[in-house]
Amino acid sequence: MMSTSRTSRLIWLSFAVAALLFSAFWAYRVVSLPSIDEQRAVVPTSTVWGMHACVIAFLAGFGAIAIPLYRILGRRRCLTALALAVAGYLACGLAPSTTRILFDEHIYAQIGQTIAHTGRAESANYARVEYGQFEMYSPVVNKQPNGLPYLLSWVYRIAGVSDTSSHFLNRALVGIAAAALYIGLALVPWALPAGAGLAAALFFMFTPLVMWWGHTVSVEPSAAATVVLAFFAACAYARLRDSETAQGSAACGLMLAGATAFAAYFRPESLLAFPLVAAVLWSTDDRFIEDLSAWAALALATALTVPTLMHLWSVRNENWGANDGRRFDFAFIGKNFHSNAGYFVNMQWFPLAGTLLAVAGMIWLLGRNRTAGLALATWFTFSWGIFILFYAGGYYYGASSRYGVVSCAPVAVFMGIGGAALYGVLRRVPVLFYGLAACGLVNWAAAMHYVPTLSREAIEAVADVDFVAREAPKLPGGSLVLSPDPCMWQLQGVNASQFFTLDQMVHTQLRELVNQYPGGIYLHWSFWHNAEPAMARETAKLLVETHAVLIDRTQSHTHKLALFRLDTPEGLARFGGPPPPPPARDSDLDRMLSQAKAAAVAPLPAPAK
Repeated sequence: MMSTSRTSRLIWLSFAVAALLFSAFWAYRVVSLPSIDEQRAVVPTSTVWGMHACVIAFLAGFGAIAIPLYRILGRRRCLTALALAVAGYLACGLAPSTTRILFDEHIYAQIGQTIAHTGRAESANYARVEYGQFEMYSPVVNKQPNGLPYLLSWVYRIAGVSDTSSHFLNRALVGIAAAALYIGLALVPWALPAGAGLAAALFFMFTPLVMWWGHTVSVEPSAAATVVLAFFAACAYARLRDSETAQGSAACGLMLAGATAFAAYFRPESLLAFPLVAAVLWSTDDRFIEDLSAWAALALATALTVPTLMHLWSVRNENWGANDGRRFDFAFIGKNFHSNAGYFVNMQWFPLAGTLLAVAGMIWLLGRNRTAGLALATWFTFSWGIFILFYAGGYYYGASSRYGVVSCAPVAVFMGIGGAALYGVLRRVPVLFYGLAACGLVNWAAAMHYVPTLSREAIEAVADVDFVAREAPKLPGGSLVLSPDPCMWQLQGVNASQFFTLDQMVHTQLRELVNQYPGGIYLHWSFWHNAEPAMARETAKLLVETHAVLIDRTQSHTHKLALFRLDTPEGLARFGGPPPPPPARDSDLDRMLSQAKAAAVAPLPAPAK
């Protein structure tokens, strides 16, 4: 328990309210800008600085309360948490390191590359990426929140941009989330069965869907992990506040504000971390509405969330892939509910034993701790229920099973409570307990059948990713690749651009483009050429018109992938534009050798008489 004076709490509240008023004034200025483009222009820097502030607030608060937390937890629990973090990282290694979303994961990584080099959260339609440097030529604001790219940028600053460093992050975050879940349940002043926290952490890290998506660069594992950190911060806050006055400390409030706001930067529905935190604080002491520090934390968290709210506001007109514009609608509930509720019983993604344990946990909470049950039900309802309203929220929809990861933490807590409660009842009958445990283990292992596999949808994407990774090192320095997915090439250290960005220059000034990129101008026939007939027709026409030279090709099922060189003599003759003036000093190796050879074979002059 940490106590602070009323004066300190008032100072803390005044600071938080001032930050909120400043953020509100700034937000008003942004939404008052006359055009969407002007509103989006503030996003690349404001969201990065907002996340900087969240991280600083969290670390400052955590550092101030770390010693009191250690004293409460003890060495054994801290070492257990460390072991869980390592185990969670290793568990995700059972799934293949791959790409499952076409090609959002590379967009996230490329934005992280941009943040690492420029400090701006932008995707590159066209960028020069050579010699470890990065130069942006055509930026664009991506519609998805920038939380995952921000974390990736720190990995890239330390370890460099690579597939290995990209896939490290989610594995580490799964481990951190498991440890935070364990510590949070050890701290929260709820009456729970002994061992519930450890069981919940283990169930979370070994949830098949968590493992399957945890070895990708998908945003959902990081979104789940950051909400778990907000839950941990709320549990720590509840444990350390003054039990007599129900007042929390400024340090706990600072950590809580940073963690809650930071979670909001990962997915739009991560804003629902706010009601989760409120529910946890209420469930531990219904006097929390009298807590000045809690109100200050709410004010500061809201202020820190404003940059990502402005980001979402600036992309409000995007259809997010919904062809008819209906992103959320009650009409989607029927089919999505059938799919997402079926997740718990049809054994495709989740073990039935886990469902039974979660139900047992709910029953235990209903009888023993209804306020804690209500807080956890709030977490589950928001993290699982929001997707049944989303047009693409059904787990059956393409790669949308990843949305299930967002609700895996509250489900794991229910399972942990149920498992610990059943152990407390059955441990006096070892044969029955171990028999049921063996049945559950067999059922759980059976549900993990897909963890070491690739999905059918991912196969062609992985083939394109592998093709790019194989061809990129072969290209000479100073090359430029035109591709529907320039991010894949940029992450491999190759200059790349979208077709439409340089289309006019390719058709009118190809020679000048070669002058800028003497390594050659290349065209990537990609996954999207197989999926988009109009794109394929236009690209095929360009290949014929330039007499493009095939560099390499491969095939995955019916998807054909290839790399061509466009700056051929025929291409330069047709699209080259005016020839450049002769160089002032001709020192080209090939021309010099040709001139020297010509001089060497010329007839010698007749000797003078």
